[in-house]
Amino acid sequence: MSYEGYVQLLCKNGHYWTVDCYAEVEPETCPNCRCPAIWRNGVNITNGSFDENNKRIDNYKKLKVKKRRVCNHCKSILETIYYIPKRGKK
Repeated sequence: MSYEGYVQLLCKNGHYWTVDCYAEVEPETCPNCRCPAIWRNGVNITNGSFDENNKRIDNYKKLKVKKRRVCNHCKSILETIYYIPKRGKK
């Protein structure tokens, strides 16, 4: 039986990154600020991400945006900061 998925991670500063479930070494530090990961969530995409009613079945957590830093010249998003989810909340 196979497994496909990835891990969602957040550091204490609200930076978000993901790591494939088969990565040799899971980075424990944020690629932006080098702080340790303080929140993680496993996303299982073995059987897809949605059911026939378009409901998520993969345990993906949509994160709430705290703030975004935007380029003044081209208006592209330079950085997004997320709220850290509370334990036990879905």
